[in-house]
Amino acid sequence: MENIFDLVLDKDEKIIKVYKPHKLRTWFTIIALAVVILLCFIPLIIVGFLNDTGLETLIAVLVIIIPLMLICIPFVSLWYKKTVYAVTNKRILIRTGYIGVDYKSLDFTMLGALTVNVSWVDKLIKKNTGTISFGSMASPMTNQAGAKFSFMHITNPYETYKEIKTIIDENKLQ
Repeated sequence: MENIFDLVLDKDEKIIKVYKPHKLRTWFTIIALAVVILLCFIPLIIVGFLNDTGLETLIAVLVIIIPLMLICIPFVSLWYKKTVYAVTNKRILIRTGYIGVDYKSLDFTMLGALTVNVSWVDKLIKKNTGTISFGSMASPMTNQAGAKFSFMHITNPYETYKEIKTIIDENKLQ
């Protein structure tokens, strides 16, 4: 898996550790979002049944929602397959994408903050997952969920945080 970063590595740069998002946690997010969207339409369906158009309203909602959900499934699958995180001796790297492949990097010299976020969803699925976010002066962390540089849905987030912090501390001054 390390060779997928060869396109963006410097000559003297080495991958120290590679991480992959937790698959169940990734899929749980999209399924939970779909359920929330469906729940938002329940009042519309109830009003439809009260006005004797309930069946038509339900069919209309399902005709709209089911295709949208079916469209989302391949995109989540593509995102999961293409998303890989790495820590090198110089920076953190994030590889992601849906159709194409995108790379983001943050040099250790620019790194100013690391945070770990274990959300209620992470606790709910009981798979010991969380998100590690990285901030710098150029990309400050205004909120963790929207941080530009994040290792999302990582297994063992606190241990991984310590591991990454150690790598950064050992290599930051080089």
